Amino acid sequence: MSELAHGLLLQDQGRLEEAESCFYRVLTHEPENDFVYGRLALCQLSQSGKKKRALESIDQAIRLRSDDAFYHAVRSLVLSDLRRGQEALETAERAVALNPEDGLTLSSMANAYCALDRWKEGEEWSRKALAMDPGNGMAANLLVHTLRLQGKSDENAAAVEQLLAEDPEDSFAHVNAGWAALHQSDPKKAETHFREALRLDSESEMAREGLLESFRARSWFYRLYLSYSFFMQRFTGKNQWAIIVGIYLVYQVMLRVLKNVNPIVSAVLVAVWLGIVMWVWLAPGVGNFLILLDRHARLALRASERWQGIAVGGALVLGGISLIGSLASSYDPALYLGIGLVISTVPASLAFNNDSVRGRVVFGAITGFVYVAALSVFGIEAARYPAEELHSLTAPIGIAALIGAILCTWLGNVRSLRQGIEE
Repeated sequence: MSELAHGLLLQDQGRLEEAESCFYRVLTHEPENDFVYGRLALCQLSQSGKKKRALESIDQAIRLRSDDAFYHAVRSLVLSDLRRGQEALETAERAVALNPEDGLTLSSMANAYCALDRWKEGEEWSRKALAMDPGNGMAANLLVHTLRLQGKSDENAAAVEQLLAEDPEDSFAHVNAGWAALHQSDPKKAETHFREALRLDSESEMAREGLLESFRARSWFYRLYLSYSFFMQRFTGKNQWAIIVGIYLVYQVMLRVLKNVNPIVSAVLVAVWLGIVMWVWLAPGVGNFLILLDRHARLALRASERWQGIAVGGALVLGGISLIGSLASSYDPALYLGIGLVISTVPASLAFNNDSVRGRVVFGAITGFVYVAALSVFGIEAARYPAEELHSLTAPIGIAALIGAILCTWLGNVRSLRQGIEE
């Protein structure tokens, strides 16, 4: 058996690293073989941490044969995974121009639109791909995905049933079915599908993430957060910002009006607003904390998710205990420590389990500052207790920590601080 044939066999068997090595050996003898570069790119695309290598490989294939629509379609898929959505769309358009009747090129268009959160166009191109090739599994799964994210529940349910009927052994189909169940607030059904997806593909990160979401969704607190997330996913990034800013402006107008009408009602509005803001950012961390309490479910957590649960859920518990203890004993330093711990949960929720290196640095630095501020205020006031007035440093330190936490609620909406770039 030739080296190339061996590599293709390994690739078909899912032994991607071995297949990749075979293709590299072939290229040492045939450095101008565009077919091998194309197969190498597909191998690397399916492996974590090798997306940039996949882009380099497919670029070599295109250099050698620029008129092949397949290569441009694969390049679009790679760019989508690298979160370079606009480039992915432009590349997919070139692929379609070269071969407008190929299922993969049409699917790459749908995938590129999904990378841009343009679900309606993603649905349209998925349907075009399926009209050309009804057995196109990628297009079928993308269709389910786009229907779900547009809130088309009935169509999504029908598409999921069809997917599972056509191929009940497709891991991705069960992942889609799991997410559909979460949309319907049925975490038990979702858990069943995600477990089946992992049984079929134990390396599926999408299935693992979905299973964790189904664990978190056992809590009504987290199900509310999921409903909010599903609603916001219907919109592009710009529209999401418009919604957030619009809600904030309405809040500010209502606050000004209510201050003149009834200060107590305005204070209640502020408390509700702060509760909503805190809930949006803290729900994932609280969800991970609840999973940590389950000795079986906790095994599915990555280290970063465990730390997020401890830093958010644990800090909320300790902060609450400190606040209650302060009120019961009239020991004011414990009150300040409790407030500091609660404030720290906002940046901590963004510092841990964050795919962006830059985001981890920014939010981690703010989290560290809030911790230092809370301990400093506690130490200063504990040393002076029972002084009648606060130390001159206490208020500035506390305000700076609060501003840092508030700033995080806005910075958390910046995608580059939340999403990592695959290497």
